[in-house]
Amino acid sequence: MQPQRLFEIVYLLMDRGTSTTAELAARLEVSERTVRRDVDALSAAGVPVYMTRGKGGGVHLMDGYVLDRSVLSEREQSDIMAALSALNRTGASGEASDETAARLGRLFQRENVDWLDMDFSFWGAPPNYRAAFDAIRNATIGRHPLSFAYFDAAGNRTERTVEPAQLVFKESSWYVRAWCREREAWRTFKLFRIDWETISVAPDTFEARPMPAFDEGGHMRGTDRLVMRFAPEAESRVREEFAPETIEREADGSWRVTLACDIGERTRSYLLSFGPLLEVLEPADVRAWLRKQGEAVARRYAEDEPDADPGAGA
Repeated sequence: MQPQRLFEIVYLLMDRGTSTTAELAARLEVSERTVRRDVDALSAAGVPVYMTRGKGGGVHLMDGYVLDRSVLSEREQSDIMAALSALNRTGASGEASDETAARLGRLFQRENVDWLDMDFSFWGAPPNYRAAFDAIRNATIGRHPLSFAYFDAAGNRTERTVEPAQLVFKESSWYVRAWCREREAWRTFKLFRIDWETISVAPDTFEARPMPAFDEGGHMRGTDRLVMRFAPEAESRVREEFAPETIEREADGSWRVTLACDIGERTRSYLLSFGPLLEVLEPADVRAWLRKQGEAVARRYAEDEPDADPGAGA
């Protein structure tokens, strides 16, 4: 006996009031005998469902019946509705989740089933970003090889063909975890760094590989010592992006952050994002690298400056 079928019977009766065994059998694609057996099982389980014969007869559910509140709490019902809303936004559940949300809204007697709206794209995302997300999602679900051009943090472009296994939403960005055929290893690709125009989904499929646990460490874990001083106006980012135990408030209002991390290319690019709000105190080589980057930026802009007017200020 399928629990899903029993739920469907209860839902149909709540939605219609009364149905004949023939109507239920046709809807559920089972025999009328199976429907009668299911109705008996529901009645035995305490669901107020009963059958009548003659004109106007059929299968009935007591008026006003809803699922027992002890089965799902108000919080659990809200969590289910929120999860369905998230599925709608990612498209992971196809077209069925809209209907399911409406059904559960009626089942839970919730009039406001649209209280939560989720959009995982960034502000101003162009239409082809959404199309790219859909293509990657479909390739992941259907186990189709995926090809694209990818730019790393330094802007280097490579051509990749991967076996996508999982979409991950982390730190306000989407990533796809995949087996990279070029590197013959698992890699995590940031969707925003994929050249959307180059995405191609192959029609063939691949066998799923055992996927290792997701590395939560990222670039902010490791053994290198990194000491930074942030200007007072960087407070919001400092508090948001670093653990409280790594932060100290200095007497002048600045923020001192001490980390043990991997100071690689990704970390250096991350440090640059703070611009003049950050001063690296340790290690010396990172401090020197940031100074050179700043000097290079200054030279680039100096090259674009028009020659000063000799008569200016005369």
